[in-house]
Amino acid sequence: MGESTSRFLLRTDDLCPTMSRGGWARFEALIEEFSLRPILAVVPDNHDPELEKDTPNPGFWKMLRALESRGATIALHGYRHLCASRGRALMPLHTMSEFAGIDESLQQEWIQAGLDTLRGHGLCPRLFVAPRHGFDHATLRALRATGLSAISDGYGKWPFQFGGITWIPQQLWEPVERQAGIWTICIHPNTASDVETLRLREFLRRKASQFASVDDVLGDSGGTVRGLLGLGQSAVWARLRRLRTEAQKAFGRG
Repeated sequence: MGESTSRFLLRTDDLCPTMSRGGWARFEALIEEFSLRPILAVVPDNHDPELEKDTPNPGFWKMLRALESRGATIALHGYRHLCASRGRALMPLHTMSEFAGIDESLQQEWIQAGLDTLRGHGLCPRLFVAPRHGFDHATLRALRATGLSAISDGYGKWPFQFGGITWIPQQLWEPVERQAGIWTICIHPNTASDVETLRLREFLRRKASQFASVDDVLGDSGGTVRGLLGLGQSAVWARLRRLRTEAQKAFGRG
Protein backbone atom coordinates (compact mmCIF):
# COMPACT_ATOMS: atom_id res chain seq x y z
CA MET A 1 0.00 0.00 0.00
CA GLY A 2 1.37 3.38 -0.96
CA GLU A 3 1.81 5.88 1.82
CA SER A 4 -0.13 8.50 -0.16
CA THR A 5 -3.38 6.55 0.23
CA SER A 6 -5.47 6.54 3.40
CA ARG A 7 -7.51 3.56 4.54
CA PHE A 8 -10.28 3.45 7.11
CA LEU A 9 -11.62 0.99 9.65
CA LEU A 10 -15.13 1.28 11.08
CA ARG A 11 -15.48 0.33 14.75
CA THR A 12 -18.83 0.07 16.55
CA ASP A 13 -18.72 0.12 20.36
CA ASP A 14 -20.96 -0.99 23.23
CA LEU A 15 -22.55 -3.95 21.48
CA CYS A 16 -24.53 -6.15 23.87
CA PRO A 17 -27.95 -7.89 23.87
CA THR A 18 -29.66 -4.83 25.42
CA MET A 19 -28.27 -2.24 23.01
CA SER A 20 -30.65 -0.06 21.01
CA ARG A 21 -32.09 -2.23 18.24
CA GLY A 22 -33.14 0.79 16.22
CA GLY A 23 -29.75 2.43 16.61
CA TRP A 24 -27.93 -0.72 15.62
CA ALA A 25 -30.24 -1.40 12.66
CA ARG A 26 -29.05 1.80 10.96
CA PHE A 27 -25.42 0.74 11.14
CA GLU A 28 -26.11 -2.87 10.26
CA ALA A 29 -27.78 -1.54 7.10
CA LEU A 30 -24.61 0.42 6.26
CA ILE A 31 -22.46 -2.65 6.85
CA GLU A 32 -24.61 -4.60 4.42
CA GLU A 33 -24.96 -1.85 1.82
CA PHE A 34 -21.23 -1.13 1.59
CA SER A 35 -19.94 -4.67 2.33
CA LEU A 36 -17.99 -3.44 5.34
CA ARG A 37 -15.89 -5.66 7.60
CA PRO A 38 -15.89 -3.62 10.79
CA ILE A 39 -14.53 -4.08 14.29
CA LEU A 40 -17.44 -5.08 16.52
CA ALA A 41 -16.61 -4.20 20.13
CA VAL A 42 -18.78 -6.50 22.27
CA VAL A 43 -19.39 -6.22 26.02
CA PRO A 44 -19.41 -9.87 27.16
CA ASP A 45 -21.34 -9.46 30.43
CA ASN A 46 -22.90 -6.02 30.51
CA HIS A 47 -23.75 -4.55 33.93
CA ASP A 48 -23.80 -0.92 32.79
CA PRO A 49 -27.36 0.45 33.01
CA GLU A 50 -26.52 3.07 30.39
CA LEU A 51 -26.25 0.26 27.82
CA GLU A 52 -29.68 -1.13 28.68
CA LYS A 53 -31.50 0.57 25.85
CA ASP A 54 -33.84 -2.26 24.89
CA THR A 55 -35.09 -5.65 26.03
CA PRO A 56 -32.51 -8.41 25.43
CA ASN A 57 -32.35 -9.35 21.76
CA PRO A 58 -32.62 -13.15 21.41
CA GLY A 59 -30.94 -12.97 18.01
CA PHE A 60 -27.96 -10.90 19.16
CA TRP A 61 -25.30 -13.62 19.26
CA LYS A 62 -26.49 -15.22 16.02
CA MET A 63 -26.22 -11.81 14.32
CA LEU A 64 -22.64 -11.41 15.53
CA ARG A 65 -21.68 -14.87 14.29
CA ALA A 66 -23.09 -14.06 10.87
CA LEU A 67 -21.17 -10.78 10.67
CA GLU A 68 -17.95 -12.44 11.79
CA SER A 69 -18.36 -15.10 9.11
CA ARG A 70 -18.50 -12.27 6.54
CA GLY A 71 -15.23 -10.69 7.66
CA ALA A 72 -16.00 -8.58 10.73
CA THR A 73 -13.55 -8.73 13.63
CA ILE A 74 -14.88 -9.36 17.12
CA ALA A 75 -13.28 -7.29 19.90
CA LEU A 76 -13.56 -7.87 23.62
CA HIS A 77 -14.99 -4.57 24.89
CA GLY A 78 -13.93 -4.82 28.51
CA TYR A 79 -15.81 -7.15 30.80
CA ARG A 80 -18.89 -5.61 32.42
CA HIS A 81 -18.45 -2.03 31.19
CA LEU A 82 -18.46 -0.69 34.74
CA CYS A 83 -15.94 2.15 34.97
CA ALA A 84 -15.37 2.66 38.70
CA SER A 85 -11.57 2.96 38.92
CA ARG A 86 -9.59 6.21 38.92
CA GLY A 87 -6.35 4.46 37.98
CA ARG A 88 -3.91 6.18 35.65
CA ALA A 89 -4.51 5.02 32.09
CA LEU A 90 -2.01 4.87 29.23
CA MET A 91 -4.53 6.80 27.14
CA PRO A 92 -5.49 9.67 29.50
CA LEU A 93 -8.79 10.63 27.88
CA HIS A 94 -11.15 9.91 30.80
CA THR A 95 -10.88 10.02 34.58
CA MET A 96 -12.81 6.78 35.19
CA SER A 97 -11.86 3.35 33.88
CA GLU A 98 -12.88 -0.29 34.14
CA PHE A 99 -9.30 -1.63 34.02
CA ALA A 100 -6.63 1.00 34.75
CA GLY A 101 -5.53 0.81 38.37
CA ILE A 102 -7.09 -2.60 38.99
CA ASP A 103 -4.88 -5.42 40.30
CA GLU A 104 -3.30 -7.31 37.43
CA SER A 105 -4.56 -10.71 38.57
CA LEU A 106 -8.14 -9.41 38.63
CA GLN A 107 -7.71 -7.79 35.22
CA GLN A 108 -6.53 -11.11 33.84
CA GLU A 109 -9.49 -12.86 35.46
CA TRP A 110 -11.93 -10.40 33.86
CA ILE A 111 -10.31 -10.65 30.44
CA GLN A 112 -10.32 -14.44 30.54
CA ALA A 113 -13.96 -14.52 31.69
CA GLY A 114 -14.91 -12.16 28.87
CA LEU A 115 -13.10 -14.25 26.29
CA ASP A 116 -14.74 -17.42 27.60
CA THR A 117 -18.16 -15.80 27.33
CA LEU A 118 -17.68 -14.66 23.74
CA ARG A 119 -16.18 -17.99 22.72
CA GLY A 120 -19.07 -19.75 24.42
CA HIS A 121 -21.36 -17.94 21.99
CA GLY A 122 -19.36 -19.21 19.02
CA LEU A 123 -17.29 -16.05 18.46
CA CYS A 124 -13.54 -15.64 17.99
CA PRO A 125 -12.44 -12.40 19.72
CA ARG A 126 -9.16 -11.11 18.31
CA LEU A 127 -8.85 -7.57 19.68
CA PHE A 128 -9.24 -5.77 22.97
CA VAL A 129 -11.12 -2.48 23.22
CA ALA A 130 -11.07 -0.89 26.67
CA PRO A 131 -14.16 1.05 27.77
CA ARG A 132 -13.28 4.76 27.81
CA HIS A 133 -9.77 3.91 26.57
CA GLY A 134 -8.96 2.96 30.17
CA PHE A 135 -6.12 0.48 30.49
CA ASP A 136 -2.58 0.40 31.85
CA HIS A 137 0.64 -1.62 31.64
CA ALA A 138 -0.93 -4.34 33.80
CA THR A 139 -3.70 -4.67 31.20
CA LEU A 140 -1.14 -5.27 28.46
CA ARG A 141 0.49 -8.01 30.52
CA ALA A 142 -2.92 -9.55 31.26
CA LEU A 143 -3.79 -9.51 27.57
CA ARG A 144 -0.57 -11.32 26.70
CA ALA A 145 -1.23 -13.89 29.43
CA THR A 146 -4.69 -14.63 28.01
CA GLY A 147 -3.46 -14.85 24.42
CA LEU A 148 -4.83 -11.57 23.06
CA SER A 149 -2.08 -9.83 21.10
CA ALA A 150 -3.81 -6.78 19.58
CA ILE A 151 -5.85 -3.78 20.66
CA SER A 152 -7.77 -1.04 18.89
CA ASP A 153 -6.44 2.14 20.48
CA GLY A 154 -3.56 4.61 20.45
CA TYR A 155 -2.64 7.53 18.27
CA GLY A 156 -0.61 7.42 15.06
CA LYS A 157 -0.98 6.78 11.35
CA TRP A 158 -0.02 3.11 11.29
CA PRO A 159 -0.23 0.00 13.49
CA PHE A 160 2.64 -0.27 15.94
CA GLN A 161 4.07 -2.50 18.65
CA PHE A 162 4.24 -1.54 22.31
CA GLY A 163 4.29 -3.66 25.46
CA GLY A 164 4.29 -6.86 23.43
CA ILE A 165 0.94 -5.88 21.87
CA THR A 166 0.02 -4.75 18.35
CA TRP A 167 -1.87 -1.44 18.46
CA ILE A 168 -4.24 -0.52 15.64
CA PRO A 169 -4.72 3.22 16.25
CA GLN A 170 -8.21 4.62 16.85
CA GLN A 171 -8.13 8.36 16.25
CA LEU A 172 -11.53 9.45 14.90
CA TRP A 173 -15.10 9.68 16.20
CA GLU A 174 -16.56 10.87 12.90
CA PRO A 175 -15.63 10.56 9.21
CA VAL A 176 -12.72 12.87 8.37
CA GLU A 177 -10.70 13.13 5.17
CA ARG A 178 -7.12 11.94 5.60
CA GLN A 179 -4.28 11.83 3.09
CA ALA A 180 -2.29 8.85 4.37
CA GLY A 181 -2.37 6.21 7.06
CA ILE A 182 -4.80 3.84 8.74
CA TRP A 183 -7.69 5.65 10.43
CA THR A 184 -10.24 3.99 12.71
CA ILE A 185 -13.62 5.71 13.03
CA CYS A 186 -15.34 4.78 16.30
CA ILE A 187 -19.14 4.94 16.34
CA HIS A 188 -21.55 4.28 19.22
CA PRO A 189 -24.80 2.97 17.69
CA ASN A 190 -26.66 3.46 20.99
CA THR A 191 -26.20 7.22 20.90
CA ALA A 192 -25.41 8.12 17.28
CA SER A 193 -27.63 10.87 15.96
CA ASP A 194 -29.43 10.92 12.61
CA VAL A 195 -26.96 13.58 11.47
CA GLU A 196 -24.00 11.38 12.38
CA THR A 197 -25.48 8.39 10.59
CA LEU A 198 -26.16 10.44 7.46
CA ARG A 199 -22.66 11.90 7.53
CA LEU A 200 -21.14 8.42 7.74
CA ARG A 201 -23.32 7.18 4.88
CA GLU A 202 -22.30 10.06 2.63
CA PHE A 203 -18.65 9.42 3.48
CA LEU A 204 -19.07 5.74 2.65
CA ARG A 205 -20.67 6.58 -0.70
CA ARG A 206 -17.45 8.36 -1.65
CA LYS A 207 -14.89 6.27 0.21
CA ALA A 208 -16.25 2.73 0.55
CA SER A 209 -13.37 1.30 -1.49
CA GLN A 210 -10.93 2.68 1.10
CA PHE A 211 -12.54 0.87 4.04
CA ALA A 212 -10.52 -2.12 5.13
CA SER A 213 -10.73 -5.01 7.57
CA VAL A 214 -8.37 -5.79 10.44
CA ASP A 215 -6.78 -8.52 8.33
CA ASP A 216 -6.19 -6.03 5.51
CA VAL A 217 -4.59 -3.53 7.88
CA LEU A 218 -2.29 -6.00 9.59
CA GLY A 219 -1.33 -7.50 6.25
CA ASP A 220 -0.55 -4.08 4.81
CA SER A 221 1.65 -3.16 7.75
CA GLY A 222 3.56 -6.40 7.45
CA GLY A 223 3.83 -6.51 11.21
CA THR A 224 6.39 -3.69 11.24
CA VAL A 225 6.43 -0.75 13.61
CA ARG A 226 5.12 2.18 11.60
CA GLY A 227 3.13 4.22 14.08
CA LEU A 228 3.98 6.50 16.96
CA LEU A 229 2.53 5.76 20.36
CA GLY A 230 3.52 9.12 21.77
CA LEU A 231 3.23 8.16 25.43
CA GLY A 232 4.24 11.12 27.54
CA GLN A 233 4.41 13.49 24.56
CA SER A 234 2.21 16.43 25.50
CA ALA A 235 1.67 17.62 21.94
CA VAL A 236 0.31 14.23 20.89
CA TRP A 237 -2.04 14.02 23.87
CA ALA A 238 -3.21 17.62 23.37
CA ARG A 239 -4.13 16.82 19.79
CA LEU A 240 -5.93 13.63 20.76
CA ARG A 241 -7.88 15.39 23.51
CA ARG A 242 -8.83 18.11 21.03
CA LEU A 243 -10.14 15.52 18.58
CA ARG A 244 -12.15 13.88 21.33
CA THR A 245 -13.55 17.21 22.54
CA GLU A 246 -14.59 18.13 19.01
CA ALA A 247 -16.41 14.84 18.65
CA GLN A 248 -18.18 15.30 21.99
CA LYS A 249 -19.32 18.79 21.02
CA ALA A 250 -20.46 17.61 17.60
CA PHE A 251 -22.52 14.70 18.85
CA GLY A 252 -23.24 15.59 22.46
CA ARG A 253 -21.85 12.58 24.27
CA GLY A 254 -18.94 11.50 26.42
